[in-house]
Amino acid sequence: MTPLTRENVASRLASAVGWEAKNRMLVQLARDLPALPEAQRTEVNRVTGCESRVWLSLEWQDGKLQMAAGSDSRVVQGLLALVFACYHGQTAAEILGLDFEGWLSELGLTRFLSASRSSGLRAIVALIRGAAQVA
Repeated sequence: MTPLTRENVASRLASAVGWEAKNRMLVQLARDLPALPEAQRTEVNRVTGCESRVWLSLEWQDGKLQMAAGSDSRVVQGLLALVFACYHGQTAAEILGLDFEGWLSELGLTRFLSASRSSGLRAIVALIRGAAQVA
């Protein structure tokens, strides 16, 4: 399993040209996302605003975000891997300083995302940023 870091993900996606290749890469990234334990697939952790079922668990440990995420869709699971790479292990201040949509644009993904997937990603990022604001 390859560690999910922004640098690692950017490098892997840079080699994927076109939507089909990027889509395959997202499915590969989904395999690297740590599995969300079944016990955390609860309504409390369910993200509203996503077309697919998505669960997100956020905890702070030593001032850094520890997150777990899962979905019933492989492509969405790959998008969650991007969120994980961007935010897992970051401090609240670092999270608030990150521009996730800008990073997606740099990766060349924004033009390939449907409106519903973009909306779902915004809902997930809003939950993470909201947690960082009160941390």
